[in-house]
Amino acid sequence: MLPLAAIATTKAQSNYWLGSVYAGLATAIIAVATCLTFQAELPILFIPAFLLIGIGPVLGYQYATGTLGSDWKPLIGGILGFILAPVAFIVWPLLVGALDKTQSVGKLFLGSVIGAVLGIAVFFIMLTLIGQNPYTIGLSFTMLMAVWGGSVGAAMIAWSVE
Repeated sequence: MLPLAAIATTKAQSNYWLGSVYAGLATAIIAVATCLTFQAELPILFIPAFLLIGIGPVLGYQYATGTLGSDWKPLIGGILGFILAPVAFIVWPLLVGALDKTQSVGKLFLGSVIGAVLGIAVFFIMLTLIGQNPYTIGLSFTMLMAVWGGSVGAAMIAWSVE
């Protein structure tokens, strides 16, 4: 019993819900900037803004655990993970997990797939509900990224290895 108590007290106590909210909010803010630069037809700002979406879940995780700015390698992995846009949900967990010593690649991949499925469902539900409004795509994309980022942020906190 003593080793179990020692393990339970050494892990940093973090709230999964709060981590999910922080990660989703950080990802949503960056996704809004991406949508605004895309609508303004500024590719020189759109491309870096799109690449920065990958750091949203990592920033939310670091903020929720109180380690914001302590490790920059997962942030680099998050940026590089969004270079190949069609497979970003697959490449992102590989790079972030490889560069962060507290994360498992397999568990990040599972969290990313769950977040992508939930985000795509929200994307299509919002397209169905809003309809022909020209701003539907931007809002739906922002919600897709926020749901994905929140899911991955919660997975990062729940399955981190200290």
